[in-house]
Amino acid sequence: MYRGSRLAASFLLFLTGSAATAIGLGVVPALVGPNGWPLAAIAITFAIAHFVALFGIARAREWGRTLALMISEIGGGASFAALVAIALGANPFAGSSLPAQQAIANGTGLVAWSLAMYLLLGISAGRIRFAGWSRRSAWWPTPLLRVAA
Repeated sequence: MYRGSRLAASFLLFLTGSAATAIGLGVVPALVGPNGWPLAAIAITFAIAHFVALFGIARAREWGRTLALMISEIGGGASFAALVAIALGANPFAGSSLPAQQAIANGTGLVAWSLAMYLLLGISAGRIRFAGWSRRSAWWPTPLLRVAA
């Protein structure tokens, strides 16, 4: 049931980390201007955290799983807040060269994609186990008669 959770979480961390890096390096600095460097630094730090969590999960570390879950919670919450803002009339790409309706459609698509990816990341990272499979619990009785072939 849990096979492939580390692989799925690693793949989703790479996808969302790549998108967060592109947004942090390209979109946020152009959006906030020269005086908004703290917001750009936060976005870039969040993007780097994706790859740190990817390294932790690839090395089968518990802190990598915890960081991946925290990233999915933060990214999912920000995506949901952005989706609500767009539903209330915000236009995230108003400064682009696209027509207004196309800019709103692109913004909604990007936010919906990131929300779906962070939800899947939270599910797959939450299913990762590091302790291994236990066949029986401690209270399960051992058989009285062992049949040898």
